[in-house]
Amino acid sequence: MVLLLECGLVRPTTSGFFTLLPLARRALDKLENLIKTCIESSGAQRLSLPALTSAGLWAKTGRLENAAAELLTLEDRHNKKYLLAPTYEEAIAELLSDLKPISYKQLPIILYQISNKYRDELRPKHGLLRAREFSMLDAYGAHASSDCALQVYGRMATAYEHLFRALHLKVHKVEAPSGDMGGSFSHEWQLAATSGEDQIKVCPSCSHAALLNDEGTRCQSCGKDAEILQSIEVGHTFILGTKYSEALEATYCPPSGPPLPIIMSCYGIGITRLLAASLEALSTEKALRWPKAIAPYSAIIIGPKEGSKEWNDHGMDQVKLVYDALNSVPALRSDVLVDDRHGLTIGKRLLMADKMGYPIVIACGKESSSNPPRYEVTIDGATQLCTAQELVQILSDKYAHLEYCT
Repeated sequence: MVLLLECGLVRPTTSGFFTLLPLARRALDKLENLIKTCIESSGAQRLSLPALTSAGLWAKTGRLENAAAELLTLEDRHNKKYLLAPTYEEAIAELLSDLKPISYKQLPIILYQISNKYRDELRPKHGLLRAREFSMLDAYGAHASSDCALQVYGRMATAYEHLFRALHLKVHKVEAPSGDMGGSFSHEWQLAATSGEDQIKVCPSCSHAALLNDEGTRCQSCGKDAEILQSIEVGHTFILGTKYSEALEATYCPPSGPPLPIIMSCYGIGITRLLAASLEALSTEKALRWPKAIAPYSAIIIGPKEGSKEWNDHGMDQVKLVYDALNSVPALRSDVLVDDRHGLTIGKRLLMADKMGYPIVIACGKESSSNPPRYEVTIDGATQLCTAQELVQILSDKYAHLEYCT
C-alpha cells in the first residue's frame, strides 16, 4: 500500500474508501476488460443492476439478519429500507421471477455485471485488499438441473483459469465452505502472497491445493507432505441450489408438470482486490511489479536531460519519432508513455520508472547521439542497446504471441 501511495496511484479519502488516480484507473480498466473477455468466452451476458437493493428481498432469504453487521443500509423519504449491495443473488432471483414463465429450453443463462460493491468492514485494512467500497465482477447462472449447473460451473472455472494464466499469476482453486451464501459446494481462488491473511497447503508433487486446516499438512490426493503458503482470496464460486429461487419464487417450466425452482450458481472476482493482490505477490519492497497485461502503460520513453549534449542532438522531436515507432507495434498502440520531465536527469527518471514497474523502459542516453541513434532498452530487467528499427522488431516479436482469454 505504501508504494501505491508513493507512486501516485491511490489516495485514501476516509477509512476504507480510496480515490483511484489516473494510472491506477488505467490499470483497473485493463483488468476489467480482460475479465470481461474471459467471462464472456463462457457465454455470459452483461447487465447492470441498481446499486441499491430492497432490504425486503434480503429479509425473504434470511440474509438481512445474518449479514446485518456488514451491510450499509439507508432509508428513502418514504421510509423504505435499502442496502448498498455487496452481492446480488436476491436481485437476480427477483429478476428471474419477474421474467417467468421461463422455459427449460431457455436455460442455462449466465448473467454478469462489473460494478462497485459495498461492505461495512469492522476494521478496514491493507488498503484495497479490504476496503468498504470495491470493484467486483459478479456473475450468476440459472439452470434447470444440477448436471447443467455443474457443466456451467466447469465452463466458468475454465474462464477463471484463462484469466489468471493471462495475468501470469499462480492462483490455486481450493474447496471451501459455502457459509452464509448457502448451496452445495464452493471454491475459493487463492493467490499465493507472503502478505496474505489466508493459508493454503499445496503439494509440490501433484499440485493439489487445499485450505489449511487442523488435519495436518499431508496432501489429500497423494498423501505426500504439502507446502504451506500464505495467500489472498481473489475469487469465490458457488453452486447455490434453490436457496434464493425458492425464497423469491424464481421458477422455470419443465417439459411436463408444475413449475420448479431454478437452480442457481454464482461467481465473484474482487477486481480492485485482484489488482492489489497481484502487486502484493509480484512487487518488492522498493518497486512495483505488474502483471504485464495490466501495467498502466506497457512502455515509457525517457528523453535526454534538457540542456545536455544529448538533448541538443536528440531533443523532443527525435523523442517523438521513437514514440511513433513504438506505436506502430499493434500491441503497444496508445500504450506508450513519454516522461517529459526533461529538467530531471535520466538516472533519476530511470529510478522512478523502475519504482513504478513499467515493463519496458527506453532511455535516450549517450548513444542517442550516435548515427543511427541507439537506445538503452530494459525489458524484464535485462538492458540492451538497439536502434529504433531493431526495437520495433524486438517488441513485435515479443508481443506476437500474447495469450488472451479464448
